Amino acid sequence: MGRGAEQTGASERVDGRRLRREKGRLAVIDAMIDLVFDGRAPFSAEQVAERAGVSQASVFRYFATLDELRYDAIQRYFERYSHLMAIPDIGEHSLSRRIGNLVDARVSYHEATEPMARLARRQALEIGEVRETLGRVRSTLADQLGQHFAPELAVLRPAARNERLAVIAALTSFESWDQLRAHGLDRAEIVRALGQSLDRLLRTTA
Repeated sequence: MGRGAEQTGASERVDGRRLRREKGRLAVIDAMIDLVFDGRAPFSAEQVAERAGVSQASVFRYFATLDELRYDAIQRYFERYSHLMAIPDIGEHSLSRRIGNLVDARVSYHEATEPMARLARRQALEIGEVRETLGRVRSTLADQLGQHFAPELAVLRPAARNERLAVIAALTSFESWDQLRAHGLDRAEIVRALGQSLDRLLRTTA
């Protein structure tokens, strides 16, 4: 076998190891996400390993700590489900229809992401990278609101516009949705309450 063939074979073996490692790493991350959505958090390395079909030693070969695993899982989750953040027909149609599209989209987003949203907020208290991730998500959601309600916000002075946008962002946040549920409101009642509140906010331009 020539030198070139030997080098090619060695490179393929290295690439194969990298692919196997990445596959195992993603299996561990997905196992953690599954455990979160099964309501199994907090969880142990043993539970993650069992769900992923790997050894506990493998878990800690891929991740130095469980906090590192949680961070990577939160990142992967938000990347995988970022499409749920979208507002249908953003910026189009009448104000009433835009409000309806936003409320339906946000409530569906919060319902779908609730377990991971809770974990992310707990982890954000201790892990700076998770706080940064949440900050980016919130910034993206706020940017969408600015685009979706541009005509109504444009008539306001800058300070009033920023204030109104902040209130809308808070009203449609996970925390607001969670509070409304805690008060016993069902989905239809939450949608109605948010829609009515947004209508009053956006039709008031003074």
